[in-house]
Amino acid sequence: MNDFIWKVDQQHASIEFAVSHMVIAEVIGLMKNFDITIRTTKADFSDAKIEVKVDANSIFTNVEARDKHLMSEDFLDAENFPEIRFISNNFHKIAEKKFEMQGRLTIKDITLTTTVEVEHTGIQKDPWGHIKAGFKAKVSIRRTAFGLTWNTILDNGAWLVGNDIKISFQGEFIREN
Repeated sequence: MNDFIWKVDQQHASIEFAVSHMVIAEVIGLMKNFDITIRTTKADFSDAKIEVKVDANSIFTNVEARDKHLMSEDFLDAENFPEIRFISNNFHKIAEKKFEMQGRLTIKDITLTTTVEVEHTGIQKDPWGHIKAGFKAKVSIRRTAFGLTWNTILDNGAWLVGNDIKISFQGEFIREN
């Protein structure tokens, strides 16, 4: 039985998030610096173990003042908690190329069990001989559950910042062995 290690291809991957703003639009952002490793012994990834590390200081929404606020103590407190981390503890197939992954997501000093929908988009050899696997993943989390509680109420009684954060990943992984 072979152990395969797959590392995220930084040039062909992204982590994005979206959160409601004033109940009328969404703010979209990126986490620019992250590392993801997949370890598996099965060709169909059905026994995969996934570890994700995200640099909380790498948030990018295209508005520098907002990025600084999101990294501040009001939200991520990136100075004291520089890493967001996810470690899977269950990865199981639910349909052809569809998986459900459970794991422990840590934001700031709070760790909660989280379920992520995953799609395996295929395996391909690139022109330089590297074996690559493609994946998409998505999850929705409640930010207040992770201590991200800053908000302000609008004149109409709505909250400025929504509580649900939609997080998505898409990208390629390079087989290392």
